[in-house]
Amino acid sequence: MPSAQNAALFLSAVLAVFISLVDAVPVYSGLAELSETSGDEVQDVDGKSPLSDRQKWHLMARDLHRDVKTLRDQQFERDFREMVNMTAYEGVRVKTPLLKPSDGCLSRNFSSERCLSRIYSVLTWYRENWSFIEKENLTSSLVKDIKHASKRLLEALNSQLQIADGGADQISSAPLSVRSAWTRKTTVHSILFNFTSVMIDTCRAINYMSKRKPAYRAKDTKRPADWSADKN
Repeated sequence: MPSAQNAALFLSAVLAVFISLVDAVPVYSGLAELSETSGDEVQDVDGKSPLSDRQKWHLMARDLHRDVKTLRDQQFERDFREMVNMTAYEGVRVKTPLLKPSDGCLSRNFSSERCLSRIYSVLTWYRENWSFIEKENLTSSLVKDIKHASKRLLEALNSQLQIADGGADQISSAPLSVRSAWTRKTTVHSILFNFTSVMIDTCRAINYMSKRKPAYRAKDTKRPADWSADKN
């Protein structure tokens, strides 16, 4: 009996330690969510130092990414509820602007100026084509929030780049056409899916810029972390 009691006490002690360790570990909703936000952490602020412009941009971009992703998931659940995941629709997605290595945001030759200019042009395209989303989500408050947040981020970038009206690079892409209920659904899904990817890269690029030391910003040659991980 004494040995059985000792074993029970030992198991109780081990269980208590295990529970305390589990309670101390942060819970994530899934690996995809964690991979999306890795590298996007906001720099610690002591409460006295004001945020830099780029830290403010990062906060705006992070919130915009969250809302676009939420709307993307809501639309997919509503219009394609029979499918388990979005990879099944890769073949029917229309092409919309994305950030590429040559844009200076994702390559070894990182360039803050070129990257910000490209982000501005890409976000402008999504804002100008946002009517496709509005027509399919007339009652969603997120649609208005995203449109307003996009405008704010564009204005912030414009103040840095000092882009005159019509001075930004024009993005050429095939015109979006909606000829049936099916193409309308896939077009909306495509815009939201690709917009989410754009915002992931935008968040990481701006966050990287905000953490660079001023003495090295002019060179912009240091390679950021690998951002080609899962974006969904």
